[in-house]
Amino acid sequence: MAKIKLIACDMDGTLLNKDKEIPLENIEAVKLAKEAGVYFVIATGRHDSMIKAYLDDLHIEMPVISCNGGMVREPFSDKVFALHPLSSEQTLDIIEAAKGVGADYHLYCHNLIYGEQVSGKISYYAERNRQLSERDQIRLLTDPDYQGFIEGTNEEIFKVLVLCDDPEKLAAAGDEIHRRTGIRATQSDKNLIDVMQSGITKAGAMAELCKGLGIKQEETAAIGDQLNDLQMIKWAGVGVAMANAVDEIKAASQLVTEKSNHDSGVAEAIKKLLKLT
Repeated sequence: MAKIKLIACDMDGTLLNKDKEIPLENIEAVKLAKEAGVYFVIATGRHDSMIKAYLDDLHIEMPVISCNGGMVREPFSDKVFALHPLSSEQTLDIIEAAKGVGADYHLYCHNLIYGEQVSGKISYYAERNRQLSERDQIRLLTDPDYQGFIEGTNEEIFKVLVLCDDPEKLAAAGDEIHRRTGIRATQSDKNLIDVMQSGITKAGAMAELCKGLGIKQEETAAIGDQLNDLQMIKWAGVGVAMANAVDEIKAASQLVTEKSNHDSGVAEAIKKLLKLT
């Protein structure tokens, strides 16, 4: 087996526990990987501005795969590796499909997150901002005039997050988005779907990043738990599913941790991966 040189790791349900914190054991394991010369890369559906404080906890300054692959950059320096924005027309179609079934949505832009109102994840981000330094805060913008925002902004849009607690309505939103745009949404949680440019996945972003770093596909590993991690798990040289992962992720992985995200399953995965090399 090839020596692992890069580990891509999902955040929610994987690196973070149920309190949205990084367990100490995970932090210590990432340090071991770093000391072994292995890149540890976060691959998330989140906007990368949300995770600066987490990078500080991990003591790493690596590029981040964010918006499920829509954007790859180093969030402190804004050094860009890859950008895959949606067009204004696509974004409007996605919003109208979401609103048509009564679902909420947020737009993940280059430097901010937009929503019509303080709701859903924006409520969570606004609360989290109160606990963060100015450098680490997430820039939020709310305005009921979404058409005006899209037509007037210079911000590129890399992901539309659609939120709905009704599974049937969420599925209907996904179907309508596909009918209007040809884009297949990916599920990142039971009440969330993510919509990126057609063909964009964490796997594609991982491949782009590895090309830039001179790392071969077989020298990589990926750790995840949800369907938006599936292509990344399949692409990596070694796919690792969390104990709490959905069945499709477990079926596609070479390793499944015994511990869940709440019990530092990522630390278990990193230690196993380091032993493989």
